Amino acid sequence: MTTTTHTEDRIVCPKCGSTQIHIDKKGYSAAKGCCGFIACGPLGFLFGQSGANKIEKTCLNCNNKWT
Repeated sequence: MTTTTHTEDRIVCPKCGSTQIHIDKKGYSAAKGCCGFIACGPLGFLFGQSGANKIEKTCLNCNNKWT
């Protein structure tokens, strides 16, 4: 008889250890875009894309957020 063992890679909250995690991709930041516009004119709106491709994880148990 052969037994199989599955090792699963799970994302856990670093604060509480919960495995109930919501993963979302950050989008355009209007606040960064507006500040960029004030500082650099119309091209400053591109500053809102800074950090837009980062993945943000949120624990559904304790609301801890991390990237």
